[in-house]
Amino acid sequence: MTAERPIRVAFLTPSLHPGGAERQMLLLAATLPRPEFDVRFILLWERGPWAAQAEALGIPIDVLGLRPQDLARPRPRSIAAALGAIRRYLVLARRVDIVDAWLVPSYTFAGFAQPVARVPALIAGRRSLLGLYRQKSWLRRAAAGWATRLTRAVVANSKAAGEEAVLIEHVPAGRVHVIPNAVVPADPPAGERDRRRRAWGFGPDTVVVGTVANYKPGKGLERVIEAAGRLRDEAPELRFVLVGEGPFRERLESEIRGLRLEPMVVLNGTEADARNVYPAFDIVVQASDSEGLPNVVLEAASAGRAIIATDVGGTSDVLTDGINGILVPPGDAAALGAAILRVAHDPGLRDSLGRAAQERAAKFSPEHLAEQTAALYRELLRGRRRRS
Repeated sequence: MTAERPIRVAFLTPSLHPGGAERQMLLLAATLPRPEFDVRFILLWERGPWAAQAEALGIPIDVLGLRPQDLARPRPRSIAAALGAIRRYLVLARRVDIVDAWLVPSYTFAGFAQPVARVPALIAGRRSLLGLYRQKSWLRRAAAGWATRLTRAVVANSKAAGEEAVLIEHVPAGRVHVIPNAVVPADPPAGERDRRRRAWGFGPDTVVVGTVANYKPGKGLERVIEAAGRLRDEAPELRFVLVGEGPFRERLESEIRGLRLEPMVVLNGTEADARNVYPAFDIVVQASDSEGLPNVVLEAASAGRAIIATDVGGTSDVLTDGINGILVPPGDAAALGAAILRVAHDPGLRDSLGRAAQERAAKFSPEHLAEQTAALYRELLRGRRRRS
């Protein structure tokens, strides 16, 4: 097959702003075998800070110029913007064999355009569970479900996400493919652990609990702060760092002030590469209400950290409770606090959990992600004529 013209793949996604799905797309784009595959990005909204990483790999980027509200509210201006974006998309889609649409807005858009675009292989990338999307309007939910049924395949990053596609969206099981996320171990500069702890005002022996998540609904950050408040008197030596940014910042700041946790909890803000922060943590908490397969868990495992995570979505695809992590129910600040206290007071347990997690993370390599994805691409195009 490599002697033929390359298979042309377009990753369709809202933007290349920092996020878990965006990191996975960049990993995949960098690892797919050349010259068999020729890759480009098509972005619904805007470029985002990570667009430069794609271009540094020699990957072209096109922006359709939509806005999130153009798909959310069908007003005259939004309809005109959507029609213009569809026209641009149709021109680009004629140049590719596969559109791999990641995240709900992307495969909703591509699904509606598919009867005209007629892309040989349209894929819907499911990177999360449907729980959070149920908060959207019935129209958006119905549109996403209808668009999913126009795709040739649904790629889920966890068994739980794949099962939802079958049971809730009624996608035929044979069209659902589970391809887990990948992780690349970080290589932070020497002394990074001590440098970051000094910046936070913590000593080298402080037990630091870290959370990496955008400050937005569904990430369980309010439960992390509540757990910190519960542990203030019982474990006053603990310190918490929340790495991220987003619309919940003011709410989190208010909760920290209300519980008088300013000396105990730090809002770090976002990081260009959050993987460099993990060595500064002793414990990593992932408190989301819903996840597909959380990148934070894979990154923390790769760094050899002790992990406490909510038992949601594909988290149990990576962690086995008591073996390479501690699993707690979602939405339960008391259980979260008890798990943090247990691991914080047992250095031996922290070490054993971290070592086991690191061994497990080694199985989630970019090469494995690329091999499984490339095999799916070939299968979808087998017997189909490629576009000239």
